Amino acid sequence: MDKIKELFERLTEAVSSVINRSKTSVVKKGGSRKKQKKHSYFPHLYLFPVVLIYFELVLRLFAGTGLFSHIIYPILFGLAGGFFFACITSLFPRKINRIISIVLLFGTGLIFITECLVKQSFQYYMPLSAIKSGAGDVAGAYISEAFRAILHGIPVILLFFLPGILYVVLGKKYMPARRYKPIGSVKIFCYSLVFMLCAILVANVGSSAAKYKKQYKFDTATEYFGLLTSLRLDTKYSIFGNNAADSFVMAEAAETELEEPSETPTPELEKVYGKNEMDLPLDELSASTSDEDVLALNEYVKSLTPSSQNDYTGIFKGKNLILICAEALSDVVIDEQLTPTLYRMTHNGFYFSEYYQPNWGGSTSTGEYSMLMGLVPLHNDQTMLETQGKNLYFTMGNQLQRQGYYSCAYHNGNYDYYSRNLTHQNLGYDQYLGLGNGLEDLTDWWPDDQRMFNLTMDTYLDKQPFSIYYMTISGHCVYTAENEKTQENIDYVRSILGNTYKDTTTYYFCYQMELEYALQTMIEKLEAAGIADDTVICLTADHYPYGLENTATFGNYDDYVSDLYGYTYTNDWEQDHNAWIIWSGCLENEYKDMVCEISTPTYSLDILPTMSNLFGLEYDSRLLVGRDVFSDAEPLVLWNTYSWATTEGKYDSATETFYPNEGSTVGEDYIERINNIVSNKMSFSGKVISTDYYRLLFGDDT
Repeated sequence: MDKIKELFERLTEAVSSVINRSKTSVVKKGGSRKKQKKHSYFPHLYLFPVVLIYFELVLRLFAGTGLFSHIIYPILFGLAGGFFFACITSLFPRKINRIISIVLLFGTGLIFITECLVKQSFQYYMPLSAIKSGAGDVAGAYISEAFRAILHGIPVILLFFLPGILYVVLGKKYMPARRYKPIGSVKIFCYSLVFMLCAILVANVGSSAAKYKKQYKFDTATEYFGLLTSLRLDTKYSIFGNNAADSFVMAEAAETELEEPSETPTPELEKVYGKNEMDLPLDELSASTSDEDVLALNEYVKSLTPSSQNDYTGIFKGKNLILICAEALSDVVIDEQLTPTLYRMTHNGFYFSEYYQPNWGGSTSTGEYSMLMGLVPLHNDQTMLETQGKNLYFTMGNQLQRQGYYSCAYHNGNYDYYSRNLTHQNLGYDQYLGLGNGLEDLTDWWPDDQRMFNLTMDTYLDKQPFSIYYMTISGHCVYTAENEKTQENIDYVRSILGNTYKDTTTYYFCYQMELEYALQTMIEKLEAAGIADDTVICLTADHYPYGLENTATFGNYDDYVSDLYGYTYTNDWEQDHNAWIIWSGCLENEYKDMVCEISTPTYSLDILPTMSNLFGLEYDSRLLVGRDVFSDAEPLVLWNTYSWATTEGKYDSATETFYPNEGSTVGEDYIERINNIVSNKMSFSGKVISTDYYRLLFGDDT
């Protein structure tokens, strides 16, 4: 607060100096002479250029972005936008210009306030179109959290509204919004145009060019170019599309260059291994359409080599499946003493020692999308909504539904949270139950994960084979001492962890204990019913626990995620390492010898192809972005920031730096090849949904 007070004092001094500047002139009136004060005006022409640059700097200050990182972009774009606003407020009579100026100052300030609070809460900027479905849902379901964000955001609100307040109080007298002659307004518009052309020119050279066009992402663009520019680009690309991002690099269809798979135990099974591919009507589809996106998809798919089946193909064929997306789980939680059930499932199943759940920029919704769809989520929370009415042929829900499985999806939060009521049955579930459309009839209101698992299992254990999906909620922030999960578990957690972590981080462990108890109950019920060996549990997180990050208090940044991890992370892979569990009773019995560690890089997009292979389902590996981790496909993890990880090393797109693994030596051609593969997979993900590609290939999914 001392810094805020100091900042306000400086601003007050600056304003006072403007007010006090005056000069005395002598004028004649009726033959007499008298002294009269003539005020020095701050030209209205410069109001908006100064204010927009000020807004961008304050946003960077509060959101944790480097204050002067890539500063040339927000300055140039701020000048362009500022002179454009100045042009608009020079066209009308003074009173109308003043009203327009006030609306622009407060309206723009409100947009910056919203994005700043969203960044502080979710650790990424969201397009305005996604805020209602994303942050709006969170605010609606977690009133106390929303109130806390606003309360801690008071300095943000004051500083962004300050220009508008000052203008209302002082603008009429010291900054009159005069009407310009037409030639004057034209000159101002030319200023805007010149700065815009300069800004675009600078943005389209060097490393920033890709982020401005082909690798455009709202969050990254805001950090690089400023909020107003990312809003403009988002509007432009939403209306006209982004041809640069959508295009395939067909010359680099060298995705057939494969590496040897990791060493895994391979028991002698009498199988003849083919390819995970289908007889696709690609040529017929190309002959019957003129849609350029569909034609490009067909050529791209034909250029790929399908992955091979293997010793693990079909070992789970016909078994029950329980998919779980665990709210804000981190692999740090998995501990032999603290969470013995999670530890058992991790180490008595397939163990993924280098697994990532990327922070796709859409909170829980995009985490769900990546694990269920096997495609890259590109449009924040809108990505899942874009699947409405589309053929989602390869989700595990739809594949098993076609096999005659009983199916249901559950979420122990509001049923329409992230509009799941519009999307989740289409993922392959006969029913989707949340609070408000039926789950409360089974569990009462606001059940924890354990109660949801326990009571819903009674409805399907006798309906084998079953396909079940859970989206949990007990691990959701905010992590406080007052919460009942903390009060119930704090003594036990501290008896194991002691004082290893800060208080807030320790509370996070208390919340995650609810998932541990829920899984313990689940396995006990499966074993009691005698079907643990016939049931597969597949679990991962929706995202890293970003709720442990706190940038909401000015000058008091507490990074509890780094406290949890034991280090301060600086890139995507350090932030997003997580847990993926595949467990079945049969992996402790019949297939015990097949249990192994997968040490190559894996991520949430690998879940769908891997599970499809394990269940022996007919699928085409070329139509999914990830890989079956037991196959001969090249290991690759990608982020929608265009960073990536392979067995050779990791690439940070923000700095365009490759970090080789120990003993690895690769050339620029390797980096370029993987960059092109990543770009192709991103383009493929977007076009599959926008064209309803699976429906074109397979017809209606009945």
